[in-house]
Amino acid sequence: MKPFPGISPVKIIAALWMFTLLASCSLFPEQGTEENEPLAVEFTAWWGDYTLIIAQEMGLFEKYGVEVQPVYYETFSRALPDLAAGQIDGGLFAIGDAINVARHTDLMVVAVYDSGGFNTVVSVPEIGQVRDLAGKRVGVQVGTSYELLIREMLASVNLKMSDVTLVNIDPEAVPSSLGKTIDAGFVYEPYTTEAIASGNNLLLKSSEFIGLYPDVIVFRGTVVKERGEDIRAFLKAWFEAVEFRSQNPAQARQMIADYFGTSIDNILPDEALKILTLEDNYEIFKTEAGTMRSIYQTARLNADFLVRMGVLSTQPELETLLSPAYLP
Repeated sequence: MKPFPGISPVKIIAALWMFTLLASCSLFPEQGTEENEPLAVEFTAWWGDYTLIIAQEMGLFEKYGVEVQPVYYETFSRALPDLAAGQIDGGLFAIGDAINVARHTDLMVVAVYDSGGFNTVVSVPEIGQVRDLAGKRVGVQVGTSYELLIREMLASVNLKMSDVTLVNIDPEAVPSSLGKTIDAGFVYEPYTTEAIASGNNLLLKSSEFIGLYPDVIVFRGTVVKERGEDIRAFLKAWFEAVEFRSQNPAQARQMIADYFGTSIDNILPDEALKILTLEDNYEIFKTEAGTMRSIYQTARLNADFLVRMGVLSTQPELETLLSPAYLP
């Protein structure tokens, strides 16, 4: 039994240096195999990811005729080079992760499973509003989509990136650096609570930017092309588990706690996170915005940022990367 991993990290684009390992795979593999191995799928300690556990523990994958091996990563960014290298078949990542890893290997996004949740910016007590950041030092992992949030936050009060001094720093180091090397910084739990407990301000809770980094179910393109029916079966099981979580929240939490061998009190619901249903996916995969922002629009926003940062040399073919054809 895995030890309980503690509070989850934000599911978001990892630092660029994670991609020193490149993948080498054929874009046109031979079709068909005698016997398929279980689909190895990454997950981490994230409220949205726990649908994978529910589906596995309820026997839903078996019900629909696909064998799945959940692969737990305490630090989810370590799964990204493994996905690129073919060490796992798929995973549960932010849309920016999928775009980034797709530089190295053929990937397909087959569903969107949650809204991505909230992120925060904390500041020293003297800074009470975002506009007060002009001329100040803002800590963030430079070159990641954390920086995209900072850009969007500043733009909301008509500030530009050139109006602040960016300091490259990990979120974990932000609380202890406030008032020393930075005046504000991007953090997530438990570091948000740690910073506030030390007398600092919660400058931004990114509710207005929710949906900027939705989390997606990604599989290697070779796996999808060879095992399309298994992908459909996986998604049938997944969305049945989503419905179970919605209708039986206490039972679902207990199932997750039992899986990790911990108390249900340690499995706290993330009320800010929207877990998407199959019907939500039909809506979000529309090319034009409807009741939900189109995943194509959100993916383009993330891709544009990566191009501006020089991470991508050209725009990715989002129509190829985003593949709703396997939705049940």
